[in-house]
Amino acid sequence: MTLSETKLSRDNVDEAKDDAGRLQQYKNLTKHEELRRRRTECSVEIRKQKGADMMMKRRNIVDDVEEEIASESEVDEPKKQPTVRLSNDEIKSILSNNPSENDMIRCFESLRKSLSKTKNPPIDEVIQSGLLIALVQALTVQCERVQYEAAWALTNIVSGTTEQTIAAVEAGATAPLIQLAVHSSSQISEQALWAVANIAGDSAQLRDYVIKCHGVEALMMLMTRLDDLTDSHVRTIAWAFSNMCRHKNPHAPLEVLRVLAQGLVKLVQHPDRQVRQDACWAVSYLTDGPDEQIELARESGVLPHVLKFFKEAENLVAPALRTLGNVATGNDSLTQSVIDLGCLEQLVPLMEKTKSSSIMKECCWLISNIIAGTQKQIQAVLEANLLPLIINILKSGDHKCQFEASWALSNLAQGGNARQIVAMMEENVVPALCQALNHTNTDMLNNTLETLYTLMLTVQNNFNYKMDILHDQVEENGGLDALERLQESQSEQIYSQAYRIITQFFSDDDGADVENTPKEQPASAAWNF
Repeated sequence: MTLSETKLSRDNVDEAKDDAGRLQQYKNLTKHEELRRRRTECSVEIRKQKGADMMMKRRNIVDDVEEEIASESEVDEPKKQPTVRLSNDEIKSILSNNPSENDMIRCFESLRKSLSKTKNPPIDEVIQSGLLIALVQALTVQCERVQYEAAWALTNIVSGTTEQTIAAVEAGATAPLIQLAVHSSSQISEQALWAVANIAGDSAQLRDYVIKCHGVEALMMLMTRLDDLTDSHVRTIAWAFSNMCRHKNPHAPLEVLRVLAQGLVKLVQHPDRQVRQDACWAVSYLTDGPDEQIELARESGVLPHVLKFFKEAENLVAPALRTLGNVATGNDSLTQSVIDLGCLEQLVPLMEKTKSSSIMKECCWLISNIIAGTQKQIQAVLEANLLPLIINILKSGDHKCQFEASWALSNLAQGGNARQIVAMMEENVVPALCQALNHTNTDMLNNTLETLYTLMLTVQNNFNYKMDILHDQVEENGGLDALERLQESQSEQIYSQAYRIITQFFSDDDGADVENTPKEQPASAAWNF
């Protein structure tokens, strides 16, 4: 099978199936670890904070700037007057006729400029003209200017569609680009690595091909020279790391991720903010997988550095939250490692100061997955004074934040002990729950109904002297009216839960609450003489 026969859409189908499967396991009353939820929206929303720089592919669109090549680096050539751009046919004619070094420079520079157009670069035209092979061959010409121009042109070709990227890969571009990525010329090295990162960012299959061509070894060789490289070059390295860790269907091999994790420890400590940001996103992709992958991050020692980003700008807070949230989806030991870092104590000031609903939502998701742990871990959340914040978000946050908050409270209701569950009542959760009963999202309603039922059952069984207060709070906040309306729900599960709460906690003593008669009576209750 050729690379062109590999379909990216297959990845997307697998990913959609994976997400659909996760939605089916959001509740399990006996195994608390299954209450933890992986991300189900492919991390799209929070990544918007990174802007265009976080795209899987990047184009080098600097155009008509001779000094980019001639005056800044080791690729030295005398400055020349701007040249007339050549057509593809003219380039083919020159390159087919024993070209001189200057001829090659002129041809590949013209080709690079055409491909650097901001709008509608002629990538397909270059591919169809057969010039891809010439660009690949130019990577091995013993002229740094030619190598640089060819690497730049190929960078913009592999920034295109999957089909365009595969065309370059099948033309043999990957291996020589990886060789140039460790070139002694920093400018050639950075440009070639940029192209390699575009290839790896396209799909899991092309990432694996980069690995096969020793792309990981090249990255780690560059890591040994990190202190001698420009910030721009190191940014490209960090972004390449993120693309190597990004794809999930399948993930990169565990031994590869183990090597990359060691490099990320150094990158997340780099002085440049963009480097730290891309490196932290790479760690978030690394931890977005099975426990074995998450364990790599813990073993590498990168997590304490990630936590420090909570105190930085929100474009660093975002990947840090995602990373620690991913770790908290792991087993109890991994979840405990998040607590042991001191994460919970830092969430309170972060949640109090942020104005970003995406950041707030990620905070709630992280907390909900910790609450899905052991009762000791639930207690750590309570002692960090996070419960009032979660309740306030359920009451007055935006819809997506409220949804995450409903998960946190539902997990507490299902996994907490009686004292921990009744703590919700003490923090005035009832008005927020009653208000949430007016939402239309089925999952959120299920969460809210289960939380309210478990709270009332716990108070009835363990703190009965508070039951009248709880009754009054539910009624005064419109909860009983909302429960009665929910008995008309088209969802059997919502109807049943609402009916259960009413009949168990709000029925008249003689059972004659006619308004609350369910839509379908059990067979044994059909005879009512």
